[in-house]
Amino acid sequence: MNKEYCPICGEQALKHEVMPVPYTYKGHTFTIDQPAEWCSACGEGIIQPEDNKAVQARIQEEKARIDGLLTPQQIQKIRKFLKLNQKEASRLFGGGINAFNRYENGITPIPKPLSLLLTILEKHPGQLGELQEYVDNFTHKQTMKRIQTTDRNHS
Repeated sequence: MNKEYCPICGEQALKHEVMPVPYTYKGHTFTIDQPAEWCSACGEGIIQPEDNKAVQARIQEEKARIDGLLTPQQIQKIRKFLKLNQKEASRLFGGGINAFNRYENGITPIPKPLSLLLTILEKHPGQLGELQEYVDNFTHKQTMKRIQTTDRNHS
């Protein structure tokens, strides 16, 4: 396999491979196995979007640990333990229709209050029914309010 030319140093020494890369976040350093086009001459790496996507969840996992939040894997585990699909969890806890997909894939960090709530619900799953009832009642009241406002505007 021929090596490509490095856009940094100009040498024909660029090869796609995985290298350990140290990351620092809030004073904590961790290592991620980062795929990229690495130059054996100058040591620089060119990270393509697909390379970044490959490690995004791993980086988010480390940041969550440092911040004291649930990791993407823990979020998914708790959601499944509560017998919710991603759409139901998003409707119940907010954040938009695809929120749990983004949290579980490490695309978006989970908000701290939601992380705490899921941790509590994991320990006290019986509280989920009360939360669902509250959300359903609130949603019903909001819908009724919109209907009444629409009716008044059309009278």
